[in-house]
Amino acid sequence: MPANWFTAFLDLESSDDRTLQQRIYEQFARAILTGQLKPGDRLPSTRELAKAMGVGRNTASWAYEQLTMEGFVQTRKGAGTFVSEELPEVGLVAQREMSRRQDPEALSTVARRSQRYQAVARSLRVPQRPIPFRINMPAVDDFPIALWRRVTKSLMADGAPGAGSLLGETEPAGYGPLREAIARYLTISRGVVCTPDQVVIVAGAQQGLDLATRLLLDIGDQVLCEDPGFPGSVAALRAAGAEIGAVPVDGEGFDIELGERTHPEARLAVVCPSSQFPLGYTMSLARRLALIEWARKKSGWIIEDDYDSEFRYRGRPVRSLQGLDGGNRVVYIGTFSKVLFPGLRLAYLVVPEPVIDIFVNARIVAGRQSPTFEQVIVERFITEGHLGRHVARMRRLYAERRLALIRALGERIPDDIRLQASATGLQMIGWLPPDWDDGVISAAAAAQGLEITPISRLTVERTRPPALLLGFGNFTPAAIHAGVETLAGVLADYRAART
Repeated sequence: MPANWFTAFLDLESSDDRTLQQRIYEQFARAILTGQLKPGDRLPSTRELAKAMGVGRNTASWAYEQLTMEGFVQTRKGAGTFVSEELPEVGLVAQREMSRRQDPEALSTVARRSQRYQAVARSLRVPQRPIPFRINMPAVDDFPIALWRRVTKSLMADGAPGAGSLLGETEPAGYGPLREAIARYLTISRGVVCTPDQVVIVAGAQQGLDLATRLLLDIGDQVLCEDPGFPGSVAALRAAGAEIGAVPVDGEGFDIELGERTHPEARLAVVCPSSQFPLGYTMSLARRLALIEWARKKSGWIIEDDYDSEFRYRGRPVRSLQGLDGGNRVVYIGTFSKVLFPGLRLAYLVVPEPVIDIFVNARIVAGRQSPTFEQVIVERFITEGHLGRHVARMRRLYAERRLALIRALGERIPDDIRLQASATGLQMIGWLPPDWDDGVISAAAAAQGLEITPISRLTVERTRPPALLLGFGNFTPAAIHAGVETLAGVLADYRAART
């Protein structure tokens, strides 16, 4: 084929909200699905694509990684990237989606603001598969199923008081006893200052983020977020019509002084102060206090995403921003997805007293309530002391798996990955040599059965040095060692291809 043949179907000029990464991905996928690119055709290298299209290499790598993960293309060692011989079922779904996207009549029936939802990261559509080294994945195989079954049976036993009510509705804000249990739990474990009335049960932390951003923001408002950061937060902010101000994170976490200097009109900040995602830093006390003072002066808001603070491996837990603030300007988000299991889809907000009714009304519109039965089980799990014991046991288990990952990387790949051993969370970040491409490496690892997140996929504006995010929560030491061995081979092949 002639040089730069692919520019014939790639058009990066667009006025919609999709990123360059998404446009490249979708246009390659469309070319494959419509037959412009045929099975076995070789794609340009990421370096060739980036140079021809005038984009960063991380952008090209991200697009290729998504194409690989969804089965559109395959990477062959030492040969390059090729269109897959057989397209998976997800390709058929994508084909239907793209057909609708190209149909002007269909688009004309959809509100213009719906285009903001096109910015949802592809990674958020992928099921939480327990493949090394999936991030944010708790040890689901080690969950005490027998104990959960026993609690459930006790609630549904013949003659159990109130068993029939488990099948009915509860308050829109959530099952009252569960909200009381959460308030007590947060007061003891996180220093949160709240009453049960301030707790609102939601269907996962992502729904909580969506509710909070839509209620606290008007279209066009500036909002501060961490860079790099959680794609779900960015998606919620974009869907709410916010103008995103990305604030680079350093070793002390989020820096409100920098954020205020670069985005002076912002009145909302979304942060993970206890364990910043993905870098794992804890926001320093000075910066936490400065952020609270900023919200007070601006009459603004802080959304505190406290997604996995239960898992800290050294030092004492830091007090929540909400507790330091006294519950005036902070909306606190917590979840049971990490401490129990992700399929439960239960999380909670702690909202300031003046906006309780607003959040409850929004919860009614967004889904009326979360399932009563699951809420009652979780309440019983907490009040009978099972949650505290379970968290302590899992913290020990994760500490062992964290150490296994540190040792395996140190023994097998000491020269290729500089591990940043975070004291919190279910994953750690490993920095690569500065001229390496984390997206290409991630795609090559996917072809070998690993799921490794490149930091380039998590950046909002600022380009970071290349790095890989490695989850350890759901993987035994044996699986971790096997995964590291496979990763070592991937890195060796990558190094050899560069020489």
